[in-house]
Amino acid sequence: MTNDFPTSTYRPFTEETGGAIGFSIFAEAPRVLHVDSDHDAALVLAALLVPETQVTHVPTLAAAQEMLQNEKFALVVIDPDLPDGDGVDLLSELRRQQAEARVLMYSARHPEHHHAGNAFLPKPWTSPRQLWRTVSDLLGIGPAMPVEPQ
Repeated sequence: MTNDFPTSTYRPFTEETGGAIGFSIFAEAPRVLHVDSDHDAALVLAALLVPETQVTHVPTLAAAQEMLQNEKFALVVIDPDLPDGDGVDLLSELRRQQAEARVLMYSARHPEHHHAGNAFLPKPWTSPRQLWRTVSDLLGIGPAMPVEPQ
């Protein structure tokens, strides 16, 4: 699942044309790779983060490894409980290939991995507001949620 758009539609802000706080449909949003076998969690994360980010979801370790070889991401959100291996195994490869990428460990069953990435949140007990705050801090895109939950 992805919400990527063709890069030809992007018109990044430059010093010549001015800038903006946050992101708009005309500026390229940070790319987020969400590695999680839980499709419902993927839908929730994408709904929360789009359009401020471009979210790509993969359900397996193998798919994540392939994505990291071919694409660059500003943030990788990992649930280590994957059907084909431990998502923590992805960290060394990620650090080697994309050292600048931030990592959010997002797990219901693996609190022992709370130091493995740049941040850790317990799933499903994290509120949408806390998830947004953590992601926005990791990406440096501002603390306000794009749409406040009702």
